[in-house]
Amino acid sequence: MSEAAKITVTLEPRLEEYVRDEVARGAFKSSSDYIESVLRDRYNDDQRVHELEDELQKGIDDLEAGRTVSLEDAFNGVYAELGLDKLRSR
Repeated sequence: MSEAAKITVTLEPRLEEYVRDEVARGAFKSSSDYIESVLRDRYNDDQRVHELEDELQKGIDDLEAGRTVSLEDAFNGVYAELGLDKLRSR
């Protein structure tokens, strides 16, 4: 793990109280741990959004290039991959 950097953050009173309450109830060891956890979660969420956007763009590119399959073929492929029989019509 890389060396931690020190950053000073100023919070409005209600947020400061919230962070201190979270630490006091034992959810985190310190205010720094709480802030780092929130930032880490946000960072991870942003990374997942970027990955999703990349995958969506690949799908758009495939569609525009005519690289498509029918919905029935797509589902049949999923069933086969999962080792399932095709669902019967009701």
